[in-house]
Amino acid sequence: MKTKTFTVQQGSASTVKVFDAQTGSLYRIIATGGNIVSSPYVSGNTVAVTVEVGGKRFSKTFALPHGGLQSTMPLN
Repeated sequence: MKTKTFTVQQGSASTVKVFDAQTGSLYRIIATGGNIVSSPYVSGNTVAVTVEVGGKRFSKTFALPHGGLQSTMPLN
């Protein structure tokens, strides 16, 4: 079984784009539910991003490749 590799990039102010790393094709767009204030980064099968909602910041993690929300942690 061949394992797929994914990479991410910030889309709009509130979305993260997931790309197939081998083909470069867009796989999915994840809505973060807030304005992104730090670049998304990948660690294993998880992407983490810091977002701001109503003046409060949260660290959110999403599962790759499907983009399901795994956790939300307040930062301030």
